[in-house]
Amino acid sequence: MPNHLDQIRLNGSAYFAKQLISVLQSKNIEISPTAVSRAFNNYSQFTTFKPHTVIKWLLGISKPRSETLLLLAEWLNVEPQDLLSDTQTPKELKSKASFEFGYTDQDVISKYLAMTDKEKITIRLVIDAIAEKQRC
Repeated sequence: MPNHLDQIRLNGSAYFAKQLISVLQSKNIEISPTAVSRAFNNYSQFTTFKPHTVIKWLLGISKPRSETLLLLAEWLNVEPQDLLSDTQTPKELKSKASFEFGYTDQDVISKYLAMTDKEKITIRLVIDAIAEKQRC
């Protein structure tokens, strides 16, 4: 059972995702892991973002490490704290709807993100078939 601090931390990742998407939209950068990683990688000569990392940020599963956040903020021409700082109080955070990924879910998502495109298509087809069977 996650404690109150875990809930705030998870909401922090979700807040980062919301801010990142907002900044990307304002810069007319397509909101897709591939487009974001490609655009950043064209900007940076020393560091690259992989799409599977970017998707975790966009979904609010994780936030970048400090040094990565600084590079991201520099690339987007924003202050790093603009991507991270949340003016909500813990009470406001608690009242907001949120969802959490347990360890098993995180493990499955990580494995899925590491798959080839062909493998991902197969998994999607299996999930669609199961969902369709449940609807009947």
